[in-house]
Amino acid sequence: MVGISEIVTILPEKQVGALETAERENLPELDREILERLGIESVRDAEGRSATELATEAARQLVEGASRESDAFLLVGGRFPELLTASEATRAQRAAGLRSGLAMGVSELGCVSVSAALMVGRGLLAADPTLPGVVLAHGNRPPGLRRYRRPVTVNGDGAMAMHLSPDGALRIVDITLETNGDYWDLFKVEYLDRPFEEWAEVCSDLRRYSFSLAVESRKRFSRMNEEMLARQGLAMEDVDHFVTQNLSLGAFDFYEQAFDISIARACRSNLRAYGHVGSTDIALNLQAGMVSGEFQAGDLVLVMNNSPVAAWSSMLIEVTGPLRSSTQRP
Repeated sequence: MVGISEIVTILPEKQVGALETAERENLPELDREILERLGIESVRDAEGRSATELATEAARQLVEGASRESDAFLLVGGRFPELLTASEATRAQRAAGLRSGLAMGVSELGCVSVSAALMVGRGLLAADPTLPGVVLAHGNRPPGLRRYRRPVTVNGDGAMAMHLSPDGALRIVDITLETNGDYWDLFKVEYLDRPFEEWAEVCSDLRRYSFSLAVESRKRFSRMNEEMLARQGLAMEDVDHFVTQNLSLGAFDFYEQAFDISIARACRSNLRAYGHVGSTDIALNLQAGMVSGEFQAGDLVLVMNNSPVAAWSSMLIEVTGPLRSSTQRP
């Protein structure tokens, strides 16, 4: 068995009110109303630091003072690379102080990339009994200057690093992931012919996102959760806590009504304070649930993670003991 033994999060000191984002004054009235209903009060601003720099700092904090130089390293891809052709994964690996012979990036699935990285990490530990652990890291910066992703959420800056090991306190009981290429370009940023200041994340079909993808997400998660829990001889009633990524209060309401569940308090608190931090959301929510005492030893936590590319992941975690964690505010 493999579990998450430590989580480090990076949340920059500078706060920006969600209703004070630079682009708000240029939004049409409907989008201003949407912005006010998301349930996000503020986001963090990394003040020019790149996603890779944030991820590297999180990984460095996790590795520092621990015997993890020989661990494998997985960089969960951000919204956009700083350079083409160059390797951000090996750059972050070296800068974090990891000296193993293995580093790679896992990306292309939006928020669900972290779930894919967790699957890869489990596979690496299963395939190589001599591998002591795996470090995962992710940094989040919006693609361009705009933080509002119409009509979904507000993007905040931040990063996380997680350590996977055979004795991790958050034991990964089961994990499953599915994709559907029909939605591959539902959200996109066209960048080749324009400067960074003009980059904008655009939804190509708002109705398809708000209705078609929502209906498919409900059906996918219903089946995936049922099948995964059945493999463990469990049902939804046996799960103690439900965690998802932080998009909006409306998204939480959607999950709760669709599956007759309650989303963990940690998710709502982090949504309000940090907005959407991409693949870092899941780490933030698991960490907050453990630190606050909401999640206790013996609890089962079901993590539902999806992305408009589109991808869906369900993960069942058993809390087996205390989690090592820290939050840095550089």
